Amino acid sequence: MTRALFCFFTLLFFLLVQPAAALREFRDDFSAGNFDQWQLINGSWSYWQVTNKAVYATINQSQRLSTLVPRDEFWQGMEEYSVDFIFKVFNGTDKNFVVGMRDAGNFYDFHFYNNSLIIEDIRSGFTLHKTSVPFTLEWNRDYQMHLHYSQEKIELWIDGVKVFATGDSWQKPIYGGKFGLKISTGSVAYSAAFFDEVVVKELDSRDVLFKQTGPEWAGDVYDHGEQWSDYPTMSRYGCAVTSAAMLLRSYGYRYLEDGEILDPGSLNSWLIMQNDGYVAEGLVNWLALSRLTYLLSEQSGGESPKLEFSYFKGVDLLNRLAVLQESLSGSTSQIGTMGGHFFLIDEYLSESDDFAIRDPLFDDDLLSQKTAELESLRFFTPSQTDLSYFLLVLPREVEAILVDALARPLTDLVAVEEEIIVGDEVVGADYRLWYYRQPESGQFNLLLTTEDDFAGSLLDQVKLFFYNSTGQAEQFALLDLLAAEEDLSQVKQLLVEINYDKEVGATLTAELIEADPDDALRTQLRELINQARALFDEGRLSFYLFYQLDLLVESVHEHLNYFFLVEEFKRFYGLQI
Repeated sequence: MTRALFCFFTLLFFLLVQPAAALREFRDDFSAGNFDQWQLINGSWSYWQVTNKAVYATINQSQRLSTLVPRDEFWQGMEEYSVDFIFKVFNGTDKNFVVGMRDAGNFYDFHFYNNSLIIEDIRSGFTLHKTSVPFTLEWNRDYQMHLHYSQEKIELWIDGVKVFATGDSWQKPIYGGKFGLKISTGSVAYSAAFFDEVVVKELDSRDVLFKQTGPEWAGDVYDHGEQWSDYPTMSRYGCAVTSAAMLLRSYGYRYLEDGEILDPGSLNSWLIMQNDGYVAEGLVNWLALSRLTYLLSEQSGGESPKLEFSYFKGVDLLNRLAVLQESLSGSTSQIGTMGGHFFLIDEYLSESDDFAIRDPLFDDDLLSQKTAELESLRFFTPSQTDLSYFLLVLPREVEAILVDALARPLTDLVAVEEEIIVGDEVVGADYRLWYYRQPESGQFNLLLTTEDDFAGSLLDQVKLFFYNSTGQAEQFALLDLLAAEEDLSQVKQLLVEINYDKEVGATLTAELIEADPDDALRTQLRELINQARALFDEGRLSFYLFYQLDLLVESVHEHLNYFFLVEEFKRFYGLQI
């Protein structure tokens, strides 16, 4: 690689994963006793005064209004934000505040009047949309107001209770515009209000905390859950897809292809519509998410990264934590699991040697608050290159061996037992997912073996997915590859020939292999030496034992009547493989 090309890819990687700039804030507790941070949009300064470190707004004439917004140099160009402030009224006449104020004719008005809260979307001086909710302000009482203003929605909480949110009947909020203090009168000639402790914080749309119990999607059917659960809701099973939604948002993916906001509900719907969205009766297919990022990246002209998936379990907890820490230095977040529950891991906190997390169900925000051990990780790495994969969805009774055209076993074929556990119900308990990452174009042979036979529903449960370099998938069912008249009773092995082109896709043929008692023993020997090799590579098996076992297996492979010697060797040395 030339120096110039190396520098280009280094810069590209930096641009894809660099952290966001610090979020901006605007604050005024009016302790300075003036309005130096504010500007008058309409009305008169005579309506406004600072007394005892708080703002009092008073109008003594009918049909008047006045609005203050932060000055540009203090606002710093914030376009999405939350607002917290104290609000108090002294009589029952009109009381107001605004968000999204671009100018005097374009804003969102919150208007308390006659035991109601009236919210209006005002554009070019005309009301585009209007709604009303019952609410009575008590006089001379401090209310803690909280506003959320983003491209997706506008929400208002009063004393911690949500009282309003824009819904489907509202147009998407217009981007940008300031928060404003407002006082107005109608036909009644007097109004007075109080504002204090204004804090505006810029929002980062990538930093969202979704809960699977969120009211917008909690009751949605998860996957095709009605087929395997009496209570198939997102609130019960949605931890993985909710974590996935947060991960995608952390990379800047805000909308799906059709412009719908990307959240747990819409992502669940998108996965349901895909042939490969969910697998193994309720498990999120992470490769489908990788394809989604490819589609969204292409739609954005490459402004957002494509995300390449990989699975990691490691040899022990310390190994998992070390690899996780390294991974987070080049990504925004990753997905972890423990006890059949999925959550997002955001960053490594060096000062406390801990990890910040976002949990879709529980209130934990640190990994150390979890009582169980981190079991495995699902990494998503920014990539502009190769999203190719083999994914074999197999019943747990079925074992797989994948070899290349030279009959060499591919030890990078990873078997994953993945589950979502809710009480006594377990999603994915009957399946194992086999991943082979970034295969080269060529011919492969897949040998599927079971101790029973492939008759009945077992073969129907086998699903094979082949992804090209852009993450597009082809799905194959073995029943479609075999002749309908095939007798599968007593068939314990199936050979699948795969012709794979990573730029195009795959074609498959399958044939039955008549049962041979010796084949099962040879399969055990292959699996045994592969496991021993993995333990040796991880430093958990000495070279001496591995070497002796390798020699023994090679000899027994040609003389299977001495298979008992392998069992004696394992027993003598206490090998648990």
